[in-house]
Amino acid sequence: MISEPVKQPSATELPEAVAAQIRETREVLQADAVVAGVDPHKVDAAVDAAAAAYKDVRVHAFVGILVERQVRSALGLRTPDAADPDR
Repeated sequence: MISEPVKQPSATELPEAVAAQIRETREVLQADAVVAGVDPHKVDAAVDAAAAAYKDVRVHAFVGILVERQVRSALGLRTPDAADPDR
């Protein structure tokens, strides 16, 4: 049995995929920041700075997660509890 080759994303699809990860990460962090009383502008600045650090990476699969961890650490936002049914 011959399997189909895995379709590699084009050069234009990769940046969009990373941008989508960053948008989703930003939304989650802003919601958590509101609950924690953190200024949303600080979240935006921290996300922008963290994302810029990963702009030239070759592996894109985990950029959103890495940015989220970095911002949570920088702003002292707690990580949502996996047992929390609202998350």
